[in-house]
Amino acid sequence: MEKHPAPRLGTSGDVIAKRLIAFVIDSIILGVIYSVLFAVGTLLGDIGFLLFGLISFVISIVYVFLLEGLYGYTPGKAAMGLVVVKSDGSNCTIGASILRNLLLLIDQLPFAYVLGIILIVVTENNQRVGDFVGDTIVVEQQ
Repeated sequence: MEKHPAPRLGTSGDVIAKRLIAFVIDSIILGVIYSVLFAVGTLLGDIGFLLFGLISFVISIVYVFLLEGLYGYTPGKAAMGLVVVKSDGSNCTIGASILRNLLLLIDQLPFAYVLGIILIVVTENNQRVGDFVGDTIVVEQQ
């Protein structure tokens, strides 16, 4: 993985559809991983189910928090040529990634990511709640 691709600032408004597609790609990847882990965990009984939960939690943290914090993108964002950066164009940090992704819970209100989509469309830098709190924007890679 290339570490911290260069952002093309000023492109946050051009990537709304790409952000949605990246989210779907990442959801599919995580869904496949979770399905495999769940199947294996179910075969192992109660201990397996507990292990499934623990491993799923660790994968979620690594997949989103660390990948965005260390590299600026998840596989879905990379596939769409996107990068998460601080609003001043500097590299996203692990702390900013944690903040922006923990707040996905609010962005998903009242259902199906409605609040996040509305905010991305109507705010100046196309930021959802998590982006505001983490001081991040999503832009195209150079």
